[in-house]
Amino acid sequence: MVDAFEDLPGFVWIFEGPELRVVAANPAVRAAVGNRSGLIGEPFRQAVPELAGQHIFELLDQALQGVRSHGYEQRVLTDRDGDGRLTEAFYTFDMAPWRNPDGSVRGVIVQAVDATPVVAARRAAEAAAATAERRYRQAAGLILELQRSLLPDVLPVLPRVQVAAHYLVAGNDLVAGGDWFDVVPLPDGRLALTVGDVVGHGAQAAAAMGQLRTVTRQALQSDGSLPHVLSVLNAFAAQATTTRAATTCVAVLDPTTGALEVASHAHPPPLVIDAAGDSRYLPLTPAGPLGTGAGPAPVHTFRLAGGDVLLLYTDGLIERPRQSLHDSAGALATAAAAARRDVVDEDTTLPDRLPDRICTLVTERLALAGGGFGDDTTLLAAHLLPEPVAPLHLTLPADPTALRPMRQHLRGWLNRIGGREQDVSDLIHAAGEAATNAIDHAYGSGTSGAFTMRARLDEQGVVHLTCTDQGQWRPPVHDPGGRGRGLTMIRGLVDRVEVRHTEAGTTVSMRHHVGRATDVSTVATAQAAGPHKQPVVVDEFALAVIETPTGRTLRVQGPVDLATGPRLRAAIMQTSRGGSLPITIDLTAVTHLTSTGVQILHEVTRAITELHVTASPHSPAHGVLQLTGLRDLLADSPGSGTQTH
Repeated sequence: MVDAFEDLPGFVWIFEGPELRVVAANPAVRAAVGNRSGLIGEPFRQAVPELAGQHIFELLDQALQGVRSHGYEQRVLTDRDGDGRLTEAFYTFDMAPWRNPDGSVRGVIVQAVDATPVVAARRAAEAAAATAERRYRQAAGLILELQRSLLPDVLPVLPRVQVAAHYLVAGNDLVAGGDWFDVVPLPDGRLALTVGDVVGHGAQAAAAMGQLRTVTRQALQSDGSLPHVLSVLNAFAAQATTTRAATTCVAVLDPTTGALEVASHAHPPPLVIDAAGDSRYLPLTPAGPLGTGAGPAPVHTFRLAGGDVLLLYTDGLIERPRQSLHDSAGALATAAAAARRDVVDEDTTLPDRLPDRICTLVTERLALAGGGFGDDTTLLAAHLLPEPVAPLHLTLPADPTALRPMRQHLRGWLNRIGGREQDVSDLIHAAGEAATNAIDHAYGSGTSGAFTMRARLDEQGVVHLTCTDQGQWRPPVHDPGGRGRGLTMIRGLVDRVEVRHTEAGTTVSMRHHVGRATDVSTVATAQAAGPHKQPVVVDEFALAVIETPTGRTLRVQGPVDLATGPRLRAAIMQTSRGGSLPITIDLTAVTHLTSTGVQILHEVTRAITELHVTASPHSPAHGVLQLTGLRDLLADSPGSGTQTH
């Protein structure tokens, strides 16, 4: 019998008694949890304590009550190596009551299979083919697109607070709902966070939700005091049946002091998780629903400490069938506290930023516990950082070899503040052009010099980027081949640019709003969306010549700048045999196409008899070619393709 049990396929646990003592665990189980000593005979909660908050213990307790449970590709985090860092795996499992001959429950038998390879393969395939977005659009249709258009598409990136939001459309009724959320930086440096819920579903509820969100934002930006904002909302909501009886919770946080003001109209209270992972609901006295004649909502004052995470949410997250609101609120607090405490391995697909990770894990685990969500669900998280993001200050030699380390340092800083990839790419391109001008124009031939790059993030979510040199720029030389395009590119990449020439040198000052994308999806697409981390950028320059039936393709990878441009020019001419052979230049993997690269493309179009240029629509090179008047070089543009000279 023992040999047969040891040879069972998959994972098999057997638990006995109300304490769920481990009676048996086959070799696959022991390997999955790290072959811990003393596993057999120990209560399961003590044997694998890191599962607290992952709703595994709760499902086992249900099985002890005679209720069988199933899980499909559920994420489970375990301390496999015993070093406190949690390893990610996915399991499909069955938890069944183990009964005595008289029918009473003796314990629980769990059978599971490791679905991690299946999940990984599916995510890789979906990411490669971009099928997740297509499937989402087919399932959601125009209504879900309406929902996205009425909610904020990006959240601000701020120096003292990190924010994240997840909006999940109810799994059993794919129609637009009335939930809303918003994050509004106020002129005085405070930050307003709002969530709300309109009665009903469908296009009318979505439109009412959009109206209330807009009115809330305008009231916050015009005054900022909670009594004023709630008074305006109350008056507006009373004007139409679609907005009447909506609920809302509004919080205003001073990131410098941690002072927090909160008021609620018939909405659940915010939840705070501190740095130790302890959770508490803020004690509020809510007023009645908006527009129903209820009195003004009292404003409550609290104080957050550095490291605290504030969660605002809609009732779809805690309204569960056959469960009291008290128990549902407890489940939310438990899941959020566990997600806050989890120390995960770097190789997981979970987001790096704490508020994103908490939103992901909480919605996943509560969806598992309740079999999905019966109503639209909003979760908004704000993490008050212990210390604000420090500015970046670099001083580098005015030499082409300094461009790569400058980009690496700036990318690292932009990723730390949490900017989305498009903002990161635009700012790095703009900084590269400013640095190129300093290297190319500020100092005379044979004269050494340096440039300084500074970056800071202000309380409105604007990155201030400056590049300063101590030289005197030489007058620009008119060249239709691409010189003098650097400043034109910068102006197209950032919101604002200013150039100041003085006797002490030149300063290029750039300003650009940065944001972080919100997550609006269904539960299924959220789980199938694949890795949440920032993509890894390969900044190594490389060239490869591919022979095809129609000619030669020169694939370019990495940055095309002052340092690498000469190599690219030589490779193009060599591959085309001095311009006599057809050639395709594939710029899809180019991370930075600078004005140097633009000049080279202008030059080779005049020298090569037959030329094609390709770049995927979302690649950095594609955007630069559009920006610099070289769109006709793209093989996918109307009327383009072969360029004959």
